[in-house]
Amino acid sequence: GDHGPKEKHMAVQMLTTPATRGHMGQTEYFTANFSLGLIDKLFTYNPDDMAELAVEERTQRALRKGRVPEIADYILNNDDYIFSSITVSVDAEQLEFTESEIDPNVGLLKLPMAANWIVNDGQHRVAGIVEAIKQRPSLRNDTISVVLLPDGGLERSQQIFSDLNRTVVKTSKSIDILFDHRSPINRITNTIVERVALFVGKTDKERVSLSVRSSAFATLSSVQVATAALLAHVAEVEFANEYDTYEAVAIEFWEHVTSLVTPWADIATGATKPSEARATYLSSYAILLAAIGAVGGTAINAGADWKARLAPLKEIDFRKDHDDWQGYCMAGNEVVTRVSTRKSMAELLRWMVGLRDASSKPEGTLV
Repeated sequence: GDHGPKEKHMAVQMLTTPATRGHMGQTEYFTANFSLGLIDKLFTYNPDDMAELAVEERTQRALRKGRVPEIADYILNNDDYIFSSITVSVDAEQLEFTESEIDPNVGLLKLPMAANWIVNDGQHRVAGIVEAIKQRPSLRNDTISVVLLPDGGLERSQQIFSDLNRTVVKTSKSIDILFDHRSPINRITNTIVERVALFVGKTDKERVSLSVRSSAFATLSSVQVATAALLAHVAEVEFANEYDTYEAVAIEFWEHVTSLVTPWADIATGATKPSEARATYLSSYAILLAAIGAVGGTAINAGADWKARLAPLKEIDFRKDHDDWQGYCMAGNEVVTRVSTRKSMAELLRWMVGLRDASSKPEGTLV
């Protein structure tokens, strides 16, 4: 196990565990491995009690309960799941560290099981672990690294939480997609930008938006959104069983529409620079990429020959100054990118290619 023999001292149940001691500035801390079963036993608290406290009396932000099942599912669905350390505070007077003969900063840490623990960083991980253990008790034997800090009361705990989150910068969606090899749609997206000429060498894999002068045609996140719209009808279980099929469909789709949408064929061959196309054509914006993906999904879902259904795309004038786009995603000279304009553009394109009732033109959201 990850904790040593439990001793009784003055009727207090003690935990003894191998640990290392370290220093950051004036802060002394200890690092140890705890079993998930021990995490379940020691660190759980009632999130509703925390929510009832006034904000200034809390040591943590309120638990976002929606994240808990996501974390539990991540643990349960992956044999190679991994978490960063949980950081907790405990009353410094209750910590007893015995140095080893090998190194004064390696030894045994002894502390009472009934200590007043405060989870400074990792409350959602703790809640997710507890939920996962309920569904698979064998997880209790897995371990996680825990950083233990001496507790200095409410103000110190609030400061620790602030300090831990001060330097955390959320990665961009494009980076998340690039590095995430579990999600089928992300894997397909990463393959598309390496195989489809329109995107090869012309996809920004870090940013979520492009500057006017960017040499890229699209961001990785915009290709993912558009491809997710294309395959929106595919259930997760289908992805698992028929991944290669859907990857091939997505590649074939983007290669085919490259020949239909002006000026994508010229961008693909290098005859037109993406920055030049962006100055003139709406088709060089993420909103159009997503709309065309959504239209493609409708065409493929309709069965029969989806390529024939999409043929009218070739006749559409995608220049920004064309009157067709006013009120849908153009307000004067401005391209308006919102969820609502993305949906209305998809509906307009479906109508333009004949995938919805020709007699009822959809209304734009900007009118």
